[in-house]
Amino acid sequence: MNLKDQISLMGMDDIMEMCINQEQQAIDLYSLARDQARDESSRQKFQELVDMETAHKVALRNFELENFIELPPADLKVTDYLMEPVLKDNMTTQEIIILAAKREDKTARMYQDLADHFNFDKNLNTFFQMMADEELRHKHSLETEYENEFLQEG
Repeated sequence: MNLKDQISLMGMDDIMEMCINQEQQAIDLYSLARDQARDESSRQKFQELVDMETAHKVALRNFELENFIELPPADLKVTDYLMEPVLKDNMTTQEIIILAAKREDKTARMYQDLADHFNFDKNLNTFFQMMADEELRHKHSLETEYENEFLQEG
């Protein structure tokens, strides 16, 4: 059963709990990676990701629409065709950025599915669309960083 089918069978409390769970999984993943990282720049990057996902979790708990009113960025698709690295204790910054960008993309798709499901409810549709856009902003930021760090010509 795909996510869209699962969503149609869930109540609102279950949907919000699923979303909060998704954010908590990201927090747990990035916290583990932060704690295992060997260099300070990697630890800082993972902490930034923990902080972003924690803010999402709070927004979900409080249903805060006003925190996400911005246009979504263009999807650079820089990491879309790269292999997803395996979480390990000596990840490079490049691997961290790829892993995080792919995670943000998957979460954005989940929120987009929720927005589509709630097309009949303006508030819910807007909220989940804004959450999807926020995840895409994170992906955009990570991919911009990836381009600047690892795709420089010369």
